[in-house]
Amino acid sequence: MNKVIFFVAGGTGGHLFPAIAVAKSFEKSQSHFLVDKRTEKILLDKDFKYHVISSSKLEKNLFTIIISIFKILHGFIYSFCLILKFKPSLVVGFGGYTSIPTILAAKVLNKKILIHEQNSVMGRTNRFLSKISTKIAITYKNTIFAHKSAILSGIPIRKLKVKKNKKNNNKKTILIIGGSQGAQVFSEIIKKVLLGFDNNLLKKIFIVHQVRKEDLKSMKNFYQNLNIKFKIKSFFTNIYDEINNSDLIISRCGASTLAEIEFFKKFCILIPHPTSANNHQFYNAVEFKRTNNCEIINQSNINNDKLVKIIKFNLFEKKIKKIQQQRKTKKLSLVNIINDMLK
Repeated sequence: MNKVIFFVAGGTGGHLFPAIAVAKSFEKSQSHFLVDKRTEKILLDKDFKYHVISSSKLEKNLFTIIISIFKILHGFIYSFCLILKFKPSLVVGFGGYTSIPTILAAKVLNKKILIHEQNSVMGRTNRFLSKISTKIAITYKNTIFAHKSAILSGIPIRKLKVKKNKKNNNKKTILIIGGSQGAQVFSEIIKKVLLGFDNNLLKKIFIVHQVRKEDLKSMKNFYQNLNIKFKIKSFFTNIYDEINNSDLIISRCGASTLAEIEFFKKFCILIPHPTSANNHQFYNAVEFKRTNNCEIINQSNINNDKLVKIIKFNLFEKKIKKIQQQRKTKKLSLVNIINDMLK
């Protein structure tokens, strides 16, 4: 009989995508996803069982605290009932406040609990839940606030079919993936960068750009006015193809995105989100740079001339040299950790 596993993830794709990657290593009948409304849409076209759990941040305002507690209590009761019904052998939490009701219910019902932290700074929710978990897995060796017993697992990435590299008439491809929060800022950054290129260089590049839906029209007009070849969308379903086909990437520093860039060994310009919790995107970038070719740029202090020089140099003048590889730290995959806990 297959053992049931609950995967708890919500808030952003950064929490959910690693859970999906792990779940694909197990039978579909084993996996149940417990998510919130924000991430439910990602699972709509996936063949996984899922349940929407109510949860909330604890706000400071007295009225909102009462509402938050009610939502968490509702999520706890629903999770409690789901655990009694499906009898999972293991509950795996991937961070975010969505995890709180289910992990607490699992603890009350004496279930095995595994917490996975994607970022280089353990979030407040995972810090709290790790105190009641059976095991903790981390992406980065030097994860801040992680317990010394935490197991280094790295971050699982989705296994997608990648098409063969297609060059756009020998043009150099710049991929811009700012994410939902960073897309607007990245649109302004790339405009200033491209205005620093002469017409001869503009003819040699191809832009692939993820933008907010609100910015689609204005960015199309911008690229057309500069006579640049481009492809823009608000969401790329085949992001692996786009990463694989790129020559240079401008990106935020979510742990999953960095793992995907590292897989394809691409040079990138990283601009950490300045308001990420505990400044974790900056620390993610610092850890990433230890073993990868990249430049880290501070969003609040961008020197446009310097950024133009970096892009020109790495696209047209420099053969990317391989960074001196540090000795790889031994990792135990999350799938192996789960299999061990299921025994």
